[in-house]
Amino acid sequence: MSSLRHNSGLKLGVPTFEDVDFVCANIRDSDRRDMEGLHPGKSIVEVIMGDVEYSGLVYGLYFGDSIQGLFGVIPVAPEVGTPWLAGTIKVDEKPLSFARDSRGLLDMVQRSFPLLDTWVCARNSKSVSWHKWCGFQFEKETVRLGRDYYYRARRRLEKVNMEGS
Repeated sequence: MSSLRHNSGLKLGVPTFEDVDFVCANIRDSDRRDMEGLHPGKSIVEVIMGDVEYSGLVYGLYFGDSIQGLFGVIPVAPEVGTPWLAGTIKVDEKPLSFARDSRGLLDMVQRSFPLLDTWVCARNSKSVSWHKWCGFQFEKETVRLGRDYYYRARRRLEKVNMEGS
């Protein structure tokens, strides 16, 4: 496992099926509501396993040795991916630390996916705040997907122009 920041409690690893089962059984209510709204009639396990199956990248998010979340990116076009995250209730115990670590994680995956393009449930204030903190730009209009309304949000890789510096 590797840390995202020095002295960070969050470590990345390859999740096992047991890890996926643990996250599904202990998922945050806000994530559960999002999944149920976007995928009516599907179980949490079906939604997460579908995301895992289609993802180009999947990470287990560990605090210490304990799995506390899953993160992946589903390729949708060359250099464009849709990120997804499913966290346990433990993620909410250290929101600032988690948000700081998330920026590093997104910076890392943007080496493969310079544009992250996703939909954020307008009712999920935690998700809206997290995406804004992490640098996603939101469209003003919402679109109904499934049961709820969603903002389209994008995060572009910042390219540093070294010429003329």
